[in-house]
Amino acid sequence: MPILPTSSASAASATTTARRVGVIDTARGVALLAMALYHGSWDLTYLGLADFDLFGDPLWLAARTGILGSFLILSGLSLVLAAEGGIDQRRFLRRFALLVLAAGGVSAVSMVMFPDSPIVFGVLHHMAVASLLGLALLRLPWPVLLLLGVAVIALGETVALPLFDEPWLRWIGLMTFEPQSNDYVPLFPWFGGFLFGMALGRLWRPAPTRAPGGAVGRGFAWAGRHSLAVYLLHQPVLFGSLSLLAMGIGADPADVRSFQTSCAATCTSSGGEVAHCTATCRCVADDLNRAGLWSDFVHDRLSADGARKVDGVIQSCGSR
Repeated sequence: MPILPTSSASAASATTTARRVGVIDTARGVALLAMALYHGSWDLTYLGLADFDLFGDPLWLAARTGILGSFLILSGLSLVLAAEGGIDQRRFLRRFALLVLAAGGVSAVSMVMFPDSPIVFGVLHHMAVASLLGLALLRLPWPVLLLLGVAVIALGETVALPLFDEPWLRWIGLMTFEPQSNDYVPLFPWFGGFLFGMALGRLWRPAPTRAPGGAVGRGFAWAGRHSLAVYLLHQPVLFGSLSLLAMGIGADPADVRSFQTSCAATCTSSGGEVAHCTATCRCVADDLNRAGLWSDFVHDRLSADGARKVDGVIQSCGSR
């Protein structure tokens, strides 16, 4: 599950309520909504209720990059603005501890729910490391921060060394393969976005303002001010609700996943291409759900008419 970022929890010491910059809080809240929509799409696909190509469609890949990048930029910006009057060490350590605990909790839960693709270095882990590195770079001028950001992204996109394939070095990101993880946000290239935000913070000195946009803007700003809590809570609520929906329409998530896995394996062993087999098997599960045939299909209770309909679904999906 591509878990996407938290926000100002990684900043050294977030501004107090009286000094909040409304437009930044609002932007963070909008990014949270985009993140929730992306996660909801992932959940629907995982549960067999939809067939979004999140890891192959360029538009979905661009959406993930844009959402994650926006959080990183906002976090780097927040760090610089919060440090203008000096670092509040106590506040920084408290927020840093919360971030580390949250990252550890996400890893623990993912190891139970997704043992084949646990989250070892996701966005929360990245934010914790980025906040420490950001402290060391706070006084650099904006052109240097900007160039560092470009260099980090360039290295992350072009360099791949077997040395970094070692499990204890994978958080750096210069690996020769993509690890099996539902949320992998390594230092290279993603720290570049954080550095871009820091560069923006060195250039822009906004005055404290209220959130724009009336009641809607205040709602987004509220979410932005409590982004870590929103981040941690939204996915359990989304996934739990959609799981209940899946079971309510007769599609048990475990059954759907088991079918898709065995179906794809059978298809590929017969010479089919992996991408086509995966898409076809998802299509079959989705269409059987929509036709109300799923429960009878998985429990081998199909009537003669139901069996003909299932054959039709399989042929239709295979020809797409």
